[in-house]
Amino acid sequence: MIFREDLDFRIMAKGMLGKQMLDGGFGQFRSIVKYVCWKLGKFFAVVNSRGTSQECPECGAIVKKTLKVRVPHCLECGFTIDRDVASGLVIRNRGIALISTDGWSGKETVCAGDLAGAEKSSQVPKSRKGTTRKSLK
Repeated sequence: MIFREDLDFRIMAKGMLGKQMLDGGFGQFRSIVKYVCWKLGKFFAVVNSRGTSQECPECGAIVKKTLKVRVPHCLECGFTIDRDVASGLVIRNRGIALISTDGWSGKETVCAGDLAGAEKSSQVPKSRKGTTRKSLK
């Protein structure tokens, strides 16, 4: 299973690192991951990105902190872990909660209809029967 935050890269591109965000090809990477999950039969889902760095992955309490705090400490349960790892755990917890809700178990979120190249049955290019570009003119 792969869970991803629903981030809007257009808004992130307006900040100080805007050019780097657009050059990085994050939007294309999202499409590639979605396609590969569909191709390999893996589950792919998008979760809400609000507050993933502020929520405690252990107890779910909201712990406000600045970006300067890299290893937060939850005041509710005492859980301490690196901020990036905690955000990843929150994303995983939200994804699992999304698919384990009554009536939503096994919900398919990726379908071939909206993916580029999905109409092809094989990834192997067809033979051009020995022709070259010059002979096609």
